[in-house]
Amino acid sequence: MSFSVKAGSTINSNAVRVRPRSCHHEFVRSGPERRDQRSFTRERLVTVVLAGATVAALYVCYLIVQPFITTLAIAVALAVATYQPYQWLLGRLQNKGWAAAVAVTLVGTIIIAPVTLLITHVAQQIVVTINGLQNGATWSQWLDAMHAKPVLGDALRWAESNFDFEAQISGIAKNLAGQAGNLLKNSFAALVQLVIVLFVLFFLYRDNRSAVKAVRTIIPLSDREASRMFTRISNTIHATVNGSLTVALAQSILGGIMYSILGVPTPMIWGVATFFTALVPVFGTFTVWGPIAAYLALSGCWIKALILITWGLVAIGTIDNLLYPYLVGDRLRLHTVPTFFAILGGIQLFGVAGLVLGPLALSVTIGLLEIWWSRTEEGRTAEVSGESGRHSVSPAAALETKAP
Repeated sequence: MSFSVKAGSTINSNAVRVRPRSCHHEFVRSGPERRDQRSFTRERLVTVVLAGATVAALYVCYLIVQPFITTLAIAVALAVATYQPYQWLLGRLQNKGWAAAVAVTLVGTIIIAPVTLLITHVAQQIVVTINGLQNGATWSQWLDAMHAKPVLGDALRWAESNFDFEAQISGIAKNLAGQAGNLLKNSFAALVQLVIVLFVLFFLYRDNRSAVKAVRTIIPLSDREASRMFTRISNTIHATVNGSLTVALAQSILGGIMYSILGVPTPMIWGVATFFTALVPVFGTFTVWGPIAAYLALSGCWIKALILITWGLVAIGTIDNLLYPYLVGDRLRLHTVPTFFAILGGIQLFGVAGLVLGPLALSVTIGLLEIWWSRTEEGRTAEVSGESGRHSVSPAAALETKAP
């Protein structure tokens, strides 16, 4: 290749620059920029410190609230379960403070006070009964009474010859006595917890809209996902408190009345046992009134046994089908099997509050799984909320059923 230069013109040596063959120089950073990439900047350091301080503060707050998780759970469950009556009071009084005060007074008078007195009385009966078993007097009286029965006496004598009943009953009595004694000793702490429940319940009534709005702004969900999650939580609490617990209470009352009429020993204790077994799916209250009816039959009281069997099948057994649809309506409820394990595991983990917290934790877990499913179906990423009009049925939906 050749080129010419016009006469009289000069070539500026700076005018022609030879471009390097490699483009690597475009990606080469200056010294300060390279150092910023390799080390923390001040802004990044502040962010890390802020994140660590936030996590530490949240953990400290958890430690502060942790002793009151049961109390808060009971207060939230009561607030959700009695929200409709509170709305009715609010419509009549036209003042949130007065409506909340009246609602808290009614809840304390109608629900909390009777339940507290009942638990105290039952605990005292359990202590008296167990002390009698430990002393041997009550146990000897029961053995003598059962030995006098024709069929039951023969069965009992055979069992005594093959099993060491006295040692087993003594061990069970010691364990139960310790539990019942702790219940009575902690009565003051329980009273304080109930006062805190009523205190929290007042503000949940009065400031419920502000609380829900604050939670919505914190949780990383879209408006539609948050609404579905809150609806799910409300349905679970309604199905548990207004449905399962109310029906179990009605069944235990019916059972306790009949136990008392038929002369069954310690009918109130058996009534409480009926309440807890009513929460267990499938067999339910039959696990209490069935053995009692068998005891009455083996004791020769055939008429009493037939009366209890009829009462258990007709009254105790059918009230579930009558009350539950009326109390729960067409709300979505959890399937029987996961509910069973949620209740048992919840009681073991949280105590009595596990009756609500167990199913609630399961329901929230199912809701989160459904959110993941809706966000990631059809190859979408989880960062984008699945709010397209088209929704397929998630696998978690198999754990739920409509109320009958």
